[in-house]
Amino acid sequence: MAQGAQWKVIHMAHSEKNAREILSLLEREGFLARAKKVYRTVSSDENYYEIMVLGSEAVEAQQLLIENNLLM
Repeated sequence: MAQGAQWKVIHMAHSEKNAREILSLLEREGFLARAKKVYRTVSSDENYYEIMVLGSEAVEAQQLLIENNLLM
């Protein structure tokens, strides 16, 4: 990965399970993706997760989520 690469939030997933499903889809399609928990003191099932990809791939990653009915 290039030094200084910027991560961009493309979606907010509700629950760790939902975040894992989205990450799995993105990774299967070749995107470098990660999730970050929003709240520290909230359970995994009730928390929100920022789904992030490299800024240069954000539009394509969002399109993939739209095509799979994961992003409206």
